[in-house]
Amino acid sequence: MKNKLFILLFLSVISYVSAQNKDNIENEILSYTNSQTQIISKGRLLLADSFMEGDLQKVDEVRNYLLKEVDSENYIALLPGEQWLISYWTGEFYDVLVSVNYYYTKGNKNYQDKIFPPEDRLYYKLVEESWNELEQLEGEILTSDLNEDQKDFLLLHLNFMIAGEPLNTINQDEINEMADLFIEKHPAGKYTELVKNNIRYKFKASNWGFAFDFFAGYTIQTGELSSQFNNGFALGHGFDIEYKKFTLFLRNYIGFPKTLREQEVEGITWEKDMRVTQFLPEASIGYSVVDTEKIKLSPFAGIGGVGFSPVEADIQDRPELDESTVGFVTSYTVGANLDFKLGWNTGAIFPNNKTYWFVRCRYGYTMPQMSNYPGYDGNIHYFNVGIGGVFRATKRDI
Repeated sequence: MKNKLFILLFLSVISYVSAQNKDNIENEILSYTNSQTQIISKGRLLLADSFMEGDLQKVDEVRNYLLKEVDSENYIALLPGEQWLISYWTGEFYDVLVSVNYYYTKGNKNYQDKIFPPEDRLYYKLVEESWNELEQLEGEILTSDLNEDQKDFLLLHLNFMIAGEPLNTINQDEINEMADLFIEKHPAGKYTELVKNNIRYKFKASNWGFAFDFFAGYTIQTGELSSQFNNGFALGHGFDIEYKKFTLFLRNYIGFPKTLREQEVEGITWEKDMRVTQFLPEASIGYSVVDTEKIKLSPFAGIGGVGFSPVEADIQDRPELDESTVGFVTSYTVGANLDFKLGWNTGAIFPNNKTYWFVRCRYGYTMPQMSNYPGYDGNIHYFNVGIGGVFRATKRDI
């Protein structure tokens, strides 16, 4: 009985102490007024209100207090973009030049692992008002005592600051045009590399690309081949590897002709009108001599093989046919590709003019080396039409 009373008493004490601690923490939270986060939050609200009221002197005072008095080792009171826009309004252009150069060259790592300011509308209002008064701000830059290089950079940077989020007032292409003009005017200026690396965002297609296509075509035999096999329908697929204007074409081309007469192949009789499979694998190198928005023309030359075999259905009926083939022999091929670019949107993954879907027309003249097969000397024309796509990744154009 005494043990039970002791346990109940012990639990009551624990419960009382826990309740007291809870009350103490709650009171401490409610009375907590000197935190860095709270100072930053209230300071940003005062700065925003002063800015909207047009009191730039108060804006300057609050900004300086937040930057000097807040624990900068662990907290961020104002983000770089907010500081720069405020400096544009207060006319502190040299501060912008120094701060922007430092941030883009070595200072952005200082913002890692720190507590960011609370989400509010300060940056949005700074951008919005800067856009509304852009002409006035640009006029103040132009009438300042800065040199021409500095003025041109600040004009570009100011437009860049208000171009994107949150208003999206100026698209990146327009900023790129302004950046190109700056680079052309100041090719060796102090801020030229900074503009190339951080303001101008241009992308271009990679030198390397990959393509595929599926096609159907028609094969024409010449010479003695034309007396052994008829012309026929064909199917195939291709895989391309591109580098700049060069292309490696890897193709698997399968034709379906018939024999035109009875023939003896390796001691096995091939009957007239027997179906055969014609293999024309090929590896060739092409070079694009014409490459516009609509078409791409690429002559090519390469090496491959040619062979004729009975079809599987006939081999099942006559197993001895499995031992008889015409070829497989080396062949040489020349010809040309003509790709018609379809202009379909390739989406955001590969946004460049070297990525597109195409309809491909291809002509090839194949010269099989049939010296070991008397009575089969001749060459082959093939024509095919297919559909495919070429894909090149994008890279930054600096």
